[in-house]
Amino acid sequence: MTVPRTPETPVPKQRGSVAIEFLLAFPLFFTLFYAIVSYGVIMTLDQSLTEASKEGARAAIKADPTAYADPVDYQNQVTDLARAAVAQSLSWLPAAQKDVILGTAPAYDKIQVALNGSRITVTLTYPYAQHPLLPILTFPVIGNIPSVPDNLIVYADAQL
Repeated sequence: MTVPRTPETPVPKQRGSVAIEFLLAFPLFFTLFYAIVSYGVIMTLDQSLTEASKEGARAAIKADPTAYADPVDYQNQVTDLARAAVAQSLSWLPAAQKDVILGTAPAYDKIQVALNGSRITVTLTYPYAQHPLLPILTFPVIGNIPSVPDNLIVYADAQL
């Protein structure tokens, strides 16, 4: 049975107990916080790439195939329209990430545009393993955070 405390009773000393509790709880909370932030950034990038590829496919539909006698000219026009729309859609990205995804302006040669019959496919690739947005941390028991594929690949199709 414990004795009730009175104002005259001294408080027992607990030096260091808060530090030990913090030491035990901090890694768990830091890991959780880092996972939420890093996966949120990656999901934002993935959604942005997906939306940009859709915009590129929509823009490529605007080219009129009857206006070109040579199919190569039509393919070039489709490619130029798609690449310009993707570049416009991703204009908010920092220059380093834009160069990795798009290539150098004005060609934007890393954007893949394929025209197969009446189907246009716009493909974007971000090599996350080579250019991570946030450092990949390795935690004991949990593993790597964030754990993402080496390449984030998104594509959009449009039917003519």
